[in-house]
Amino acid sequence: MIDLKTNSLLDGKEIAGPVATNEKYILLSLFVGQFRFPDNIQEIIDILESVRSGSKTWLEANDDLMFMQIGYDSGDFKCDKDTAYFIADNSTYQNMEMPLHDLIDIMKNWKIFMS
Repeated sequence: MIDLKTNSLLDGKEIAGPVATNEKYILLSLFVGQFRFPDNIQEIIDILESVRSGSKTWLEANDDLMFMQIGYDSGDFKCDKDTAYFIADNSTYQNMEMPLHDLIDIMKNWKIFMS
């Protein structure tokens, strides 16, 4: 499983989003952390689940946009039925792929945490 830590009010800090504990996962943590409200998180979960189920293609689910931007202009996201792709915009970050169902699970856990 992917190891993410979260800054929280318990640490005396404002919730800033998940922080990757491994450089490989920085784009993932930036992607997850850009969604901070349960309704927005659920909207992303619904998009990802529609692609995973095959009821929509990525383009159909994402309003005909090839990519979804990852916060702070750090990269782009897209997925297909099985795989989530995190594409770095510069050499500061690493490209990453992961099973789409794992990303959906992470987003569901993030929604619970943010609720």
